[in-house]
Amino acid sequence: MESLDILILGVEASIALAGFAGIVATFQFSGDKETRRTDAVGLTIILQFSLQCALGCAIPLTLFSFGIGEATIWIIASGYNSVSTLAAQFYFHNKIGDSLKGKFFYKVALFLFFVSTIFALINAMNSFDLVFHRTAGPFIASIVWFLSLSGLMFSRLLLIPIWRNVHKQETAKLAEASSS
Repeated sequence: MESLDILILGVEASIALAGFAGIVATFQFSGDKETRRTDAVGLTIILQFSLQCALGCAIPLTLFSFGIGEATIWIIASGYNSVSTLAAQFYFHNKIGDSLKGKFFYKVALFLFFVSTIFALINAMNSFDLVFHRTAGPFIASIVWFLSLSGLMFSRLLLIPIWRNVHKQETAKLAEASSS
């Protein structure tokens, strides 16, 4: 199977993202620092989707090691991907809640959910041998999507506190300059 190397890379990247996010979050959200709902949702996306991708990549690797045929592997892997994607979306919809409606983050989340739903449907079609014919492509494309989404949230996790501090410092300098 040609996609074994991609799946191994997927497991490694997923675990690395989840691990680094855990380390960063430990330092960022400790103490009396303010934690916003969007920060918590972003961190949850990183951890949930990274670990979902790690398991998703491990399933076909494990099945392959037992000598199961490729078509069967992609039926199972694509089926897992569809179900876990829809379950994660239901979970996140409940976590985001009505408190973010109308805000920019909510609109971005809706767009990301829409794209994720497309990947869930594509994987369901792959699993049922519709259009994609039980190949690795749809599954690997969805793994790339979710790792990209996790990477985006990871960059947000790293950069937003920095930009908050820059804003706070610039505001303090402007207040100081206007009072003199």
